[in-house]
Parts: sequence; C-alpha cells; structure tokens
Amino acid sequence: MATANAFLPAPPSAKMFPTGDWADHGCGIAQTRFNPGETTIGPENVSRLRLRWVFEAGSGITGTPAVIGDRVIFGSWDGRVYALDRISGKSIWTFDAGVRNYPPDRHLGIFASPAVAGRSVYIASDRLLKLDLESGKQIWERTVGNPDKTFEYFWAPPLVHGDRVYAGVSDGSEKMTRGRFICLDAVTGMPRWTFFTVAADVAGGAVFAALSLDPQAPTLYGVTGSPFSVRPGPLQHSCSVIALDAISGTLLWADQVHPHDKLNLDLNCPPMLISTARSGSRRQLIVVGGKDGLRAWDRMTKKRLWHVQLTPSLPPNGKESLPTTGPETGPTAAAYGLVFFASNNHSDKGCLVAGLEAASGEMRWVHSLPAFEFGPISVANGVVYLGLVDGKLRAWRAQNGELLWESPAAQPIVAGAAIAHGMVFIGTGAGAFLPGNKLMAFAL
Repeated sequence: MATANAFLPAPPSAKMFPTGDWADHGCGIAQTRFNPGETTIGPENVSRLRLRWVFEAGSGITGTPAVIGDRVIFGSWDGRVYALDRISGKSIWTFDAGVRNYPPDRHLGIFASPAVAGRSVYIASDRLLKLDLESGKQIWERTVGNPDKTFEYFWAPPLVHGDRVYAGVSDGSEKMTRGRFICLDAVTGMPRWTFFTVAADVAGGAVFAALSLDPQAPTLYGVTGSPFSVRPGPLQHSCSVIALDAISGTLLWADQVHPHDKLNLDLNCPPMLISTARSGSRRQLIVVGGKDGLRAWDRMTKKRLWHVQLTPSLPPNGKESLPTTGPETGPTAAAYGLVFFASNNHSDKGCLVAGLEAASGEMRWVHSLPAFEFGPISVANGVVYLGLVDGKLRAWRAQNGELLWESPAAQPIVAGAAIAHGMVFIGTGAGAFLPGNKLMAFAL
C-alpha cells in the first residue's frame, strides 16, 4: 500500500509555475485558476492584446486549453483532442475519442479541460483517456460504470498528481447516474478506489466541478450536485462539500449545504484551496461557488465562515434553478488575497462579476455585464479574464476591477482562458447548445 510520504512528491512536470505553463483546468491542484508564472501580459499592456491566430475545430470548445511550452492541447465537442503549435496555431496531431449519444438528444464529445503531467495528456469525456503528449497516441482508456445504460459522463476535468488520476463522475442524461469520485493509477489506468456520493437506491450527487487536492494532508476535496431520486429524509452527500483521504478514498468529513434539495441548487464550482491572513493569524480556506452564491469554510475547523450571493438563484416565479440563474460552469478564481466570482441574472439576461476579500467575503468591486457567463474566470499578473456569450473576452485590473480591455465580439464563449508565455487562449461554442468552434490566440 502506498504511504503518505510516498504520495507527496509530484513529478517535475507538475511544478509548472516557474515555467509559466498552464497545464490543467485550475492551473494547479488548488483550482485557483491563477498563473503566477505569467509575467509578460499585465495591467499596463493588456490593452494591446490583438488576435494572433484562429484554429477551427469540428465543434465547440468549452474546456480551458493546456499550454505546455510551445504546445496548446484542448478537446472539442466533436470528440477530438487537438495539439497545436503555440506560436503559429498549426496542427501537430489530432486524436479522435468519439462522440457518445445520450437521451433524449445529447451528442457529447469532450466538454472538460485536459490535464497534462509529465509527457502525458489526460482526458475526461464518456471515459478517461491517457494520451502521449508527443504523438497523441492512446496509452490507456478506462470506462466507468455503464454509459450506455446508466449514462455516466465527465463534465469535470481530471486532476493528476504523482502516480494518481482523480475524477468526478457526472451524468450525460439526468435521472439515472449515481455520482462518485474515483482514483486511478496514472501509469496503468487501473482503479484504486471509488467513493459514491449518494446511496445505491438514489441517482444524482453528480460531480460537475473539478476536484482539488491538498497533498500535504493528503486530502482530496470535491463538491456535488442535487439528487435526481427523491425519497424521505436528507439525501446524504448531495449538494455537499466532501473531503476524502486522497490515498484510500475514505471519507474524512462532509458538509451538506442543501439537504433534500428539489431546486437544482448544485454546488457547481471547483473547491478552491486558499491561505489567508487576517488579524495576525492565517487560515486555510475552501471557497466554493454554488447556484445560490459563494461560501467559505475553514479547512481545519470545518466551519462555515461566510456566504455571498450576487444574483437570485431562482428565476421569477421559477420552481428550480436554471443555467441563467447563479454561477454556471465554475466561474471562480483566486489570487492576491481576493476571490473572483461571476453569477448570472436571469431577469436582465446578464451577469455580475465581482472581486471579494477571501478572508471575509467583503466586496472589493463589482460590475454588471450585458451577457450571460457560462465559463470560468482566469487570473494572471494582476489581470482577471472572463469570456461571455456575447463573444467578448474581457480583462479587469484584479485589485480594483478597472476594465482594461475587451476583445471584438466573436462566437459565444463558454470556455475559460489560459494565460501563458505571453499569450491568451480561449475557445468558442458549446456543441448543439451554442454556435462556435474556434480556438482564439491573442498576443501583444
């Protein structure tokens, strides 16, 4: 059995920050979506960003690209993984993972961001895949559950650390899938452990957001969505923050935010691991966004600290939360003692984006925007980035929210931006849901 000490070291490639790579969804296992290694683009020159090149995929691009040296890797709703030259945008290789059909009419390829570790690319779609970074050839694949009957699908990206791959199982078609956290051997793809989020007679508790990891504890954190099956009494571990022993998968603690939820009040943003200083003391926080706002927990005491809600979680006279109410697709990031958060407002067909004090939840700045957000926030070198469905990528000064730049309108943006090596990369479209199929690269 692996020991905690053997678990702690990460491969050299995981230490991406000195090189400025953006290797996975959260730009690190804390899921803060902050790249401290980016030093070229900042508040003083971001207004000079211009479109450098555009690559057209076979369908929408909703994940955050991985940027590793001179390569950009991303997946598309056409079921393909693409590797491009970072400077020119020219194709290096393509891998066809295929598209799976889910009832009643979903055709799902790859929604989530890739994760790159060592010389390997890890992909989550209807199954988990490991590809060779140089050639794009498949090394292994692992199907979880029975997607043809119980409709397992991975909306969330994988997390890779050391010799382990972690992932959260969600649903391709509601009402049938039982959510779970899984751990695979990174070398072989063989399962190490599984933790189900709901009981055997219940569906739901889906994992829509990326997992985070504290390797020193070692603890894996995840959040879950609503139950699909409703029965009397609380439905344990749906709409919850869950902490597991990262080696064994054993439950350490959990906090259920919405027991017996019937309103789709999913926790749908990655749990961000943040260290804050206040009144001379340091706190280790988990900050999580859900359909009714942003919450913070003390990781040591497991106590809730603050809750901030920017917009209503339900539409007027609505019976349940919608993608156009509250945060959608994990629009959170953290850096400089601040948390950045966006939330949709159904009534005005727009959203709010804000910068909050991580220690207290106090508002530092807030803006009302004229379109919905369906993608995550990114931060690098003092600048906050967010794309909206109006096709514009916007950039604000992190400390005070000053608008510094916005791109010309293009296809609807659902993806998150990767900022690395003096360039910004972001995809457009979302399969049958929103038009678009381009990866755009901006540079000074």
